[in-house]
Amino acid sequence: MTLQPVARCVAVSRVFEVPQHRGAAATVLALDAVNIDIAPGGLLALSGASGSGKSTLLSLLAALDRPTSGSVHVAGRDIGSLGRAARRRLRRSTAVLVLPQPADNLLLALSGRGNLLSVARVRGIGDRAEAVIESLVEQMELAAFVDQPCAVMSGGEQQRLAVACALVGAPPLLLADEPTGALDQASAATLITSLRAAVQGGATIIAATHDPNVIAAADSVVRLDHGRRVS
Repeated sequence: MTLQPVARCVAVSRVFEVPQHRGAAATVLALDAVNIDIAPGGLLALSGASGSGKSTLLSLLAALDRPTSGSVHVAGRDIGSLGRAARRRLRRSTAVLVLPQPADNLLLALSGRGNLLSVARVRGIGDRAEAVIESLVEQMELAAFVDQPCAVMSGGEQQRLAVACALVGAPPLLLADEPTGALDQASAATLITSLRAAVQGGATIIAATHDPNVIAAADSVVRLDHGRRVS
């Protein structure tokens, strides 16, 4: 049986109008007729130089933006047809985005466990919350710091916790924008191990990255160059 893709981009283009002097505007083609099918399970690395369109594509998959032309489908839903509230619900529980700066993903006043519980409440996990969280703590190896305040965690610990928070309730798609970009080499290596553990647990992850170690750990790689898919 052929599995349906978790997400699909069909001839996706995104054009931005950038204001110039004297009221004129320049046209920037950030994505140019990109086609991608994302199969369930696995880590897909989006690679390419800065300005190649990686973050723009993640924004579309996370329903933060709409394509200028073409279509983006996530979990069978056409992003372009969704209203603001529906797109917000999709980001909350279907296509969850992890930002590059670890602290931007968390409530720093809470402990790690407090963050996990907060996400579980928002996603309606209910009576299963404790069991779901304990499973993630074990899978992602968070036990050594999960009960500490987030504000005292290292950047690497915060980012591993952020990935665990994103996985609460098993959303169909996890989107990570430069997940190792703000980490030192040792912390980045640990995070990559955590991403692989998440995939082994059934997650589907798309990571926009410059990091050759993330690319090497990926199950598949999509390379963008000046907004076009080149491999």
